[in-house]
Amino acid sequence: MTYTPVRSGFTGPSAKIGGSTDYHIDLKLLESLPIAEKVKALDALASQYRSIGREIEFSNPSVAGARWSSEADLADKVDLLNRAATAHGHSQHPGWQSVDFYVPFKGKSRFEEGAVEGASIFIPGVPGGKVTRGEGGGYGYFSEASDPSGKVLFRVGHGDIGRPEEESVVAVSPTGSTPAGQTDLGAGVSDKADRLLETVLGTLLADYAKGRKAPEIPTEKEEKEKGITRDELKEILALKKEEESRKEAETAEAKRFGQFVSALEATKARMAQASAQAMQAFKSPTSLV
Repeated sequence: MTYTPVRSGFTGPSAKIGGSTDYHIDLKLLESLPIAEKVKALDALASQYRSIGREIEFSNPSVAGARWSSEADLADKVDLLNRAATAHGHSQHPGWQSVDFYVPFKGKSRFEEGAVEGASIFIPGVPGGKVTRGEGGGYGYFSEASDPSGKVLFRVGHGDIGRPEEESVVAVSPTGSTPAGQTDLGAGVSDKADRLLETVLGTLLADYAKGRKAPEIPTEKEEKEKGITRDELKEILALKKEEESRKEAETAEAKRFGQFVSALEATKARMAQASAQAMQAFKSPTSLV
């Protein structure tokens, strides 16, 4: 089966995710699901995070610091997944395998400022199934992914309740395509813009979590240390504006083409009517007198 990652909120501080450790993600996989399917689900998530420059890093004892690699041998992935689930000993749920992880940027430690704050959270969507969202129960903002029969295969939680998604239920296409509204920043915007935006948001949230009343404008030295500059932020906005302009132009062009086709059809109808009248007049010459 091919799983479709569906965005399901964002990482947040402890007070907004159900009281657990800041900015981590809790993923639960149905225990009866074949191990090969569990690996496929993790691979799908890892691929999605990799597209925005992030990696899955497990955090519980005995697996802390280990990162998921889709390129690893199947046996190694199975071993890491099972060890990560075993390490989740502080909270066991019958019928489920649970793993805790962070999604820091590649090349950055999860302990670095801005590396994990405000990161997108994804859940493996099942083709033909749906993703249902909610909040509470010590799980913060959470989502469940069910198959076409309604059986829940995955759960993900500890999202920021202050940043929910717009829809409470999302249908996953049987073809495995990304649900509408789930592509970060909108279709067509570059992965670089995705990464820059996540970095900027993460940095701002990190500043706020440190007790500042409001995000402050960083100095040039701070910008250099964090790897984000005003020019790069402008680049994000420029990319978004360019994408919006392109979509507006495509919409206008489609509208003009539709008007042209309508006018052409109207002309065709008038010509057919005129032709019919001419033929009728030809057959009945007296009508011309």
